Amino acid sequence: MHSTGVVQPTRPERLRLRDSARHVVRVYAEQAGPLLAVAVVLFVPLGLLDALGEHGWELGPDEVTVGEVAGVMLGVVAQVTTATLGEVFYAGVAMAAVTQSMEGRPRAPLDRVMRSLPYGRLIAVDILFSVGLAVGLALLVLPGLIFFARYVLAAPLLEVERHGVADSFRRSRRLARGHAIPLLALLGGLWVLTDGLTSLLQDGGAGALGETLLVDWAIAVVTGVAFTPLWAVALCVATWQLLQAERNAGA
Repeated sequence: MHSTGVVQPTRPERLRLRDSARHVVRVYAEQAGPLLAVAVVLFVPLGLLDALGEHGWELGPDEVTVGEVAGVMLGVVAQVTTATLGEVFYAGVAMAAVTQSMEGRPRAPLDRVMRSLPYGRLIAVDILFSVGLAVGLALLVLPGLIFFARYVLAAPLLEVERHGVADSFRRSRRLARGHAIPLLALLGGLWVLTDGLTSLLQDGGAGALGETLLVDWAIAVVTGVAFTPLWAVALCVATWQLLQAERNAGA
């Protein structure tokens, strides 16, 4: 048989759950200082807004005036807006930390990260992903799992490649193809674990210390600082690994 001279493309290396988990632990250990410091700065005010939003809705119908309703609505809008901006900024910090650890690059200054992020597109991706996941989970769960595995990488890919919103979702689907199981095991499992622990801490804390504004604020800060860095690092590590596998396959 004679060679046709056509070079067949190499399949990207499959994402390995054990390697991914090991990288997540290593990056988190190396970058714990700045990641936790930024998380505290972000989640102290965000936790207060979250607690204020919850207590604002506790007004009874006989206690509410038009001004109070307007104030609560404005507070909810402010809470959602600032929380989304905080999550977008933190994702950028996490991606910079992962890149530094995985590639040995110098740490990017926070002000440069803040200026360089495409906030509008990242917020759009965050909203579309949340809505799509909620709809998918409502449709007997399985469509939600498929949606999660295909599109969970859209936001970090947008940060790295700076494509449009639709292109980032398409890139996520293409990059995640063939890696659904490890992505669901790593990222989906971490999502479920941290969400369950958050609910447990919120219920346990409120039951033990009382449902006061200060308690709700403290719990929101603790859960945000404890779990957000781990989730963000895991998401960025998985994205970095799949991008590297894609580049190696095309080399």
